[in-house]
Amino acid sequence: MPPRQMTDSSSSSRSSQSEPITSQVQIVGGGLAGLSLAAALGSAGITTLLVDQEAPVSAAAYSEATDNRTTALILNSINLLKACGAWEGCEEYATALTVMRIINLPRGRQTKASTTDFDSRETETSPFGYNVPNAVLRRVLCQRLAQLSSVTHLTQTKMDGMRSSEDGWLLALSDSSKATAQLTVGADGKNSLCRKTAGIRSMSWPYPQTAITCYIEHSKPHRNVSTETHYPAGPFTLVPMMGNRSSIVWVEETRLARKLLQQDEATFSKALIEKIGGRLGSVKLFGRRGGFPLSAMLSNSFHGPRLALVAEAAHALPPIAAQGLNLSLRDIAVLAEALIDQHNNRLDLGDSTLLEDYDRARRLDVVTRMAAADGLNRFASNDSGILHGIRGLGLAAIRNFPPLRQFMMNTGMRSPGGTPALMTGKKISPE
Repeated sequence: MPPRQMTDSSSSSRSSQSEPITSQVQIVGGGLAGLSLAAALGSAGITTLLVDQEAPVSAAAYSEATDNRTTALILNSINLLKACGAWEGCEEYATALTVMRIINLPRGRQTKASTTDFDSRETETSPFGYNVPNAVLRRVLCQRLAQLSSVTHLTQTKMDGMRSSEDGWLLALSDSSKATAQLTVGADGKNSLCRKTAGIRSMSWPYPQTAITCYIEHSKPHRNVSTETHYPAGPFTLVPMMGNRSSIVWVEETRLARKLLQQDEATFSKALIEKIGGRLGSVKLFGRRGGFPLSAMLSNSFHGPRLALVAEAAHALPPIAAQGLNLSLRDIAVLAEALIDQHNNRLDLGDSTLLEDYDRARRLDVVTRMAAADGLNRFASNDSGILHGIRGLGLAAIRNFPPLRQFMMNTGMRSPGGTPALMTGKKISPE
């Protein structure tokens, strides 16, 4: 069956089909990771089905979008989007991240807050990356998929179930149609139905925190400085956006976060302005507020028979140091590169050795980043005077010893297993 671009308007015609939609790869989950993988595979001419619960995107400005989050993309992730043909439309909304500033608030005998700057101009590459609204990323990726004849993008469509067969997994979709492929990729989030149906176990743990997200306009320029202030309940982060605008990630104790999100705009804005503390001048909230409970999850395996798990279907971590989507995009780069090589050599894309190699290639990076994010969150989000003092000493060492600071910045930008080729500037071209 030839690849097709579809939206919800085609549901009635598909529901009557008796033959399943057949592809080389089928991806369950239309988040940013699933969209990126579809763009990478489609750019290589691999017939790909993407099952996406979200509605088709419009050309609406990001401030009008329902997703009020941004993603700080490091340069390697941007290289992957370039390879997929999905960066050009993001550039006008992207804001350079030149300095990462950590503020340690005073406690006990300490009377002043201490500030530690990580300046990308001290590293091998500058800036660290670019901050892009998630809604823009989704729109550009969807537009890229619409250009690829090898991709079938089913929006407003859910996978209701899946069963295994010798040739791969057979998906039952919400419009009564079915789909099958050599390889199924679960990109369907922390509660992945793909993972659970395949019998792959996972371990998870919640945090007593919720991340409040929103956008602000301010009178003073941010000067491309991302600022993270450590409070006992969690970090409060200001991330630069284009113009005099910033994205907020405010991690708060869940009970208080729920209360803040229920407040009217004036009351919420007052609390937000107090948190910012005047460093950006006059501040005005714009767009919507959102709240996202924090938790972590690690799958026991990133693969099963003719099944690969990527992004939050395989691992999830709290929003610390911009690791989330960047970590997921490394999954995409490693898996896409392996599948493209397999496709070019006319080999089975669901091969068990390929999937084992993918799992092995990703696990060290994932476990290392998860341990670091979990440790940083627990270390920074507490009211312990002892830990506060240790944190202050550590930041002072970083602040006063440039080689240590440069080492930490360069290490934070690299994967312990090396940089995937699709993140180094390698292009994808159809065979």
